[in-house]
Amino acid sequence: MTKHLVKCVESHPAKARGKPVRLLHIRVEDAYQPSPFWLDVEVWAGAPLRELDQFLRDIWLECCGHLSEFEINGVRYEAYPDRTWGPSDSKSMRAKLGEVVGVGSQLHYEYDFGSTTELKLKVLGEREGYQDKILRLLARNEPPVWLCNVCGQPATQIDTECAYEMESPFFCEKHAREHVKKQHDGDDYMLLPVVNSPRMGTCGYEGPDNEAPYLP
Repeated sequence: MTKHLVKCVESHPAKARGKPVRLLHIRVEDAYQPSPFWLDVEVWAGAPLRELDQFLRDIWLECCGHLSEFEINGVRYEAYPDRTWGPSDSKSMRAKLGEVVGVGSQLHYEYDFGSTTELKLKVLGEREGYQDKILRLLARNEPPVWLCNVCGQPATQIDTECAYEMESPFFCEKHAREHVKKQHDGDDYMLLPVVNSPRMGTCGYEGPDNEAPYLP
């Protein structure tokens, strides 16, 4: 996909508006490999880190308004650096992306410091071009198909309580109801929907997957 996008993006330019801008191509992946989840995005180099943070929340992460941070070259960037207890070594996400990274740079990202979802990002390339969106989604993984533990049909639910006890905590609608009746006295509070995100089954994450604002 990365090789394809190098040629594809330039052959499908946005309509010229104003001056061309410096654009960064970034690959986003689940920090823990192997993983089926990945995104390719193109973002203005002059955009603040908080724009990338908001995108990740919108498409993969947001559930309860948790805190988040980037780590770049040993420096932490937070949306709301906490100065309550004196000086902090963290910086603000108001920092412009192109001033703190370049081609080859790697970024570490965390959302929610309790039930943490960790991502790794890498700047794969840059170019000058026209783009009317601060950030646009170029490509992403197809939704993985998880199979029901009982019948082998595509699963729609994951039991978060049994996730560490069962080889497969995935269930279709029918067998999810049977499972919670047997294991949880009919209480389905531990069930969460199967979603196309590395945060699946974590905290209260159910989506939504809000990709529409970022499509070309």
